[in-house]
Amino acid sequence: MQRNKLDANKNIAALVIGFFLIVAIAAVTLFRSPLLQKNNNAVSPSEQNQALSNLKKSNQISDSDLANRITGHDNIIMIDIRPENDYKTEHILNSKNIPLPNFASAISGLDKNKIYIIIDGGSALSSVAMVITALDQDGFAQKYYLDGGLAKWKLDYNPTISDGDPTSFTDQSKIKYIQTDKLKEMMASETNLVIIDVRKSDQFNVGHLKGAMNIFLDDLEARKNEIPLGKKIILYDDDGLSAFKAGVKLFDLGFFNALSLSDGLDNWKAKNYEIVK
Repeated sequence: MQRNKLDANKNIAALVIGFFLIVAIAAVTLFRSPLLQKNNNAVSPSEQNQALSNLKKSNQISDSDLANRITGHDNIIMIDIRPENDYKTEHILNSKNIPLPNFASAISGLDKNKIYIIIDGGSALSSVAMVITALDQDGFAQKYYLDGGLAKWKLDYNPTISDGDPTSFTDQSKIKYIQTDKLKEMMASETNLVIIDVRKSDQFNVGHLKGAMNIFLDDLEARKNEIPLGKKIILYDDDGLSAFKAGVKLFDLGFFNALSLSDGLDNWKAKNYEIVK
């Protein structure tokens, strides 16, 4: 009788242990990357401390090392976790923007065989720590964070891609301008021109300059390889602002032979110069 009782107790204990193991496994599966499921205000100090502790075990990379490694290295993916507007204002060439609130849902689409560099503005180490922890939990072996973030990268005069600020003396110094009358003369006399309409495709289709190609302003970085080298580049939009921004962006991309149409297509049309569809 005593033996039967002991056997029964053992069976109950085994069932209890099994139950808790199932619950634990389910919890890990269901709540993978838990820090990224919360907004920053909901993350407790203890969770932040744990994430920062995990970060210390991760590898950091200096801006000089990153600058050397990204040249011609297709296996490196740089992920900028700052808000979209901050990323658009200025970022490292070829980096990909995945803002922190979107990172949890984006992890499943990342290739675990790549090398990942996490970039922040330079003062959000707790956010970087949460991303590194999430990548670690999902089995990403090669993950680093940029020491000092974008702030340190810029401080050491590494190149960035700027959105173009018309009030910035630095951005203004990157631009060479041309006006409609001079452009009309140039189009009649020169053959070594590449004319780029940086408006949206629906605007381009309504009417554009003869011989122009259409690359929307926001797509210039991704489509830079479509722009021929060794030719004079003309950038235009309706009023000149997007052409200015495009000129800044191309300068940052290494194109130093671009001219921005300062008075825009609106003034071209007002003078009844040729427009094609």
